[in-house]
Amino acid sequence: MSDHPSLIAAFDRLNLPGDMRALIIGHHSEAQRYYHTLRHIDLMLGQIPAHHAFTPEMTAATLFHDIIYDPARGDNEELSLAMFQSASDVFLPPEPLDKRLVAEMILATKSHHFSDERTAQDQAVNLLLKADLSILWHADPEVYAWYAAGVRKEYGFVPEVRFREARATILTRLRDDLLLSGQLTLAEQDMLKRNIGWELG
Repeated sequence: MSDHPSLIAAFDRLNLPGDMRALIIGHHSEAQRYYHTLRHIDLMLGQIPAHHAFTPEMTAATLFHDIIYDPARGDNEELSLAMFQSASDVFLPPEPLDKRLVAEMILATKSHHFSDERTAQDQAVNLLLKADLSILWHADPEVYAWYAAGVRKEYGFVPEVRFREARATILTRLRDDLLLSGQLTLAEQDMLKRNIGWELG
């Protein structure tokens, strides 16, 4: 686990017992995962602010948002939320978690739709979504290439032509939404356009 320092810190921050840590590690180590792995969780946790009113909620949502992941299904987020809800009573953070906010965060990762930041909770949801999508503007081309290759392997059951068409549609929508969201810095916008441009050829 030395390869995932942010993950260990998150476990400690939430004071998770050993069996819950093992559950999270086990699910994210399943054979069908090539991108949605512990590395994805660790990279995502590295983007979560360390000092925010809802850092514990963002941390819990990160650990659980992809705990159920089957590329052939369309209800992974709902199933992941159900697992969080069944397990959340064992969380022993310094302060009680806002479980309803964690649930909102997990479900928000399905559409990745940023909301108007009227409250601190809205901001926290947007921060969680930005962390989940941050691979798209990662500065290291090799890390982005690992992500792109991993997604292709996860959808290995989809024929190449069909995959490329669907992937182009998804990436184009994400790129355009992100550029209009006001969530990215200019440097992040440049990296986003570079990475997606490379993948789409």
